[in-house]
Amino acid sequence: MSLRSRLTTAFLVVVLGPVLVGAVFVAAVMSHLADSRGDALANSAVTMVDSTLGTICERIQASAAAVALNYRSGDETDAVEMAQLLVDRAVVDGVVFSSLASVGKDAGTDIGAEAPEGSWVDCGEAVAYAGSTPIVALGAQAEVQNADGSTAVFSAFRAVDREFLGRLARVADADIILQDARAAPLEVGSAEAGRWDFTDSFLPLSIGTVATDVTPMYWTLAAMVTASAVCAVGLAAWLARSTTRPLAELSAAAERVSEGDLNVRVPVHGRDEVAQLALAFNRMTAQTQAYVQALTASRDQMRGQLGRLGQTLTATLDLDRILEVILDTAMVTAGAEAGVIMLVDVDDADQLRERAGEGFLGIDQPASIRIGEGIIGAIAAGGVPAHGRIIDGRFHDRHRADTEPNAHTIVAVPFSGRQPVDNERSSGRPSETEFGAPRTEAGVLGVLVLYNRIAGEDFEAGDVDTLKTFAGQASVAVENVLLHRHAERLSLTDPLTGLWNYRFMQTSLRREAERSRRFQRPSALLAIDLDRFKDVNDTYGHPIGDQVLAELARRITGQIREVDLAFRHGGEEFMVLLPETDANGATAVAERLGRAVNARKFKVNDASGGRELGITVSIGIAVLGEHADTATGVLAAADEALYAAKAAGRDTWRVAA
Repeated sequence: MSLRSRLTTAFLVVVLGPVLVGAVFVAAVMSHLADSRGDALANSAVTMVDSTLGTICERIQASAAAVALNYRSGDETDAVEMAQLLVDRAVVDGVVFSSLASVGKDAGTDIGAEAPEGSWVDCGEAVAYAGSTPIVALGAQAEVQNADGSTAVFSAFRAVDREFLGRLARVADADIILQDARAAPLEVGSAEAGRWDFTDSFLPLSIGTVATDVTPMYWTLAAMVTASAVCAVGLAAWLARSTTRPLAELSAAAERVSEGDLNVRVPVHGRDEVAQLALAFNRMTAQTQAYVQALTASRDQMRGQLGRLGQTLTATLDLDRILEVILDTAMVTAGAEAGVIMLVDVDDADQLRERAGEGFLGIDQPASIRIGEGIIGAIAAGGVPAHGRIIDGRFHDRHRADTEPNAHTIVAVPFSGRQPVDNERSSGRPSETEFGAPRTEAGVLGVLVLYNRIAGEDFEAGDVDTLKTFAGQASVAVENVLLHRHAERLSLTDPLTGLWNYRFMQTSLRREAERSRRFQRPSALLAIDLDRFKDVNDTYGHPIGDQVLAELARRITGQIREVDLAFRHGGEEFMVLLPETDANGATAVAERLGRAVNARKFKVNDASGGRELGITVSIGIAVLGEHADTATGVLAAADEALYAAKAAGRDTWRVAA
């Protein structure tokens, strides 16, 4: 059953129910009133007939008495005159001068109408009629005793005929039937559908009154109820339609919205609650459409950023470029006004330094901050993501550091990774520092921070989850770059000594030779060789020889500058490149290296325990721009000088000729 049908039915029940109940009540009242009116009319007619008959009888009796009083013994003149007067005045129809028992056509003297033949009803006796002859008159008699002892009887009468009954009927406003011994009852009127009652008078009369016919009233009432029902049905249908039409429009619009059509709008009819609902629905769809459009634009923008991020991650190993793209994508995704990515400093593991920054918050992005200091430092130290509102420069239990922006909201996600370890940091020896990456073995690698969400809203827990993804990408990017650089470093270093290998030496010599030719600045090359190293290997074994080589590498790197480069040329031969150094400077370095090697013996460990070995080196010196102009030439000149030093008795140095 539809809503319109239910509303129509409910309205009809509410409206027609009382109407039908009222109609039944009115019909019952009408029937009762009709019955009451019929009873009243019948009672009134009976009473009126009884009263009229009583009055007639009293007149008849009075007439008979009056005639008798005017009678003088033996003289009827006055009596006749009185009787004539009464007849003339229509008090009675006639007066008979005789005994009632002897009434007849020829008996006595008649005044007025002729005495009818048949049963007379004596008004004086008022006995109910029970005869077998028709009633022809109402009569009364008066007797007078004469002087001679005889009795004179005077009888006054009123004829009971159709005219008499007609007068009674007119007085009582009813139909009257005389129920006597006639074959056909004497009747006046034709109350065929009326009500009949019998009087308690001395005449056997049936009085009929017109019954109140309420059938037309019933038909009128039925017509009114029918008209009301038709109007109610029409009104109910109109109300149901006017009520359900907006709901049907709302339903159809909601169905279209569920199918993805956000352009639909609902017509607004009037100002009732349904109209308010339609207005709210239209506002909702408009806002949803705007929100979807914003989401679509944000999605497209995010797709572009993710595509850019993917291209950057696959196309470059530039860490700063990768971090900038990650930060930009994270800001677009979270809707932040500014952001920064900070990494642990390569020189100070307790320091965070900015590697990427976007946006402006009144001051420059923090270039550096110590771990544990301020808001960012505390988040990095705890290693737990955080988000919320900064109130009066305070976030939870931490105050903003001077180097941090005065933002309103913040979301920060620390990220960690496992990095290659190189505990030795000295000149000429490869380290993570040269690649700009932290050297921590494990722990916090950096922090991704976003400030001030657009439109003044707070960052949510979902933003933290989103930033964890980007922080993970930043961690992977950093580790990939560091691992790549570490692998590159391993490919260019000697695994035993940790010095640069022959391949990197060739590259460095060519680069330095080109620089020397361009800027006309000297650079020296030292060729270093262990004296009698073959005897060490033959006597103590190659493991002891390896220990000697490693110790010699440490002593070499301990005596050169940060800009100098130390190489293992092969076997027991080493090379040291001294940029911006002439022959005099190179000889000073050679003397210092010789003293460092001879200053103390080399401690080695073997199966029998520890032992100390006396080691010396021979050094050959060649200078770019003086002894040769190419990498090959300077290398050959240094080797020749080395051979000269060995020929001179070893444990000394020589400069190329």
